[in-house]
Amino acid sequence: MTTTLARLTFRIGALAVALTVLFAGQAFAQASPSAAEVARDLQARYSNLSTLSADFTQSVGGESLRGSIQVKGEAFRLTIPGQTLVTDGSTLWSYSDEERQLRIQSYDPADVGFQIGQLFTDYLSVFRATGASKATIGGVQHDVLALRPREAGSSVRDVTLYARSSDGVPTRIRVHDVNGATLAFDLRNVRLNPSIPQSRFRFEAPRGAEVVDLRN
Repeated sequence: MTTTLARLTFRIGALAVALTVLFAGQAFAQASPSAAEVARDLQARYSNLSTLSADFTQSVGGESLRGSIQVKGEAFRLTIPGQTLVTDGSTLWSYSDEERQLRIQSYDPADVGFQIGQLFTDYLSVFRATGASKATIGGVQHDVLALRPREAGSSVRDVTLYARSSDGVPTRIRVHDVNGATLAFDLRNVRLNPSIPQSRFRFEAPRGAEVVDLRN
């Protein structure tokens, strides 16, 4: 469960937090004008983002899996084949279909590595924009933003974000770690600010499932 969570690495609380002028100013001072323009545009588009849902394909090391994600404030629901991860921001539920086991533990976003949600709101506090370009994907024009971590010692070397030029919706993310591995996310059916009931961010054990409560 921990490995899956670390690989998928979705930031929970970041989707509800707007960028601050301080962080934005620091990023623009270090980026080229074109990169700064793209970063400023994405910041404006994502600053009012409170909920998000999307389907995704994650690829790493020649393997891939599909799943879906719903995020609301500090809560998320992540579904991949055979497993469901749910948090309300303080408790994490992890259910395995194969084992019919539900693990319950306290959730700490600091345990997560690269966090996709950071790219939607507070990415400029974590990354600095180093370049921007254009690309056509499936006949649709995209803005391509290159990012590097601000802090030394990060496990992430660089990130490339592809967002549709027409509306800023991200469709592709490529992450390169310091060991040379590439983690790829392709997003589909992205919806910004959909209506998601709070009940989606709690999980009840199915009848007959084993429950392992790891909370202190």
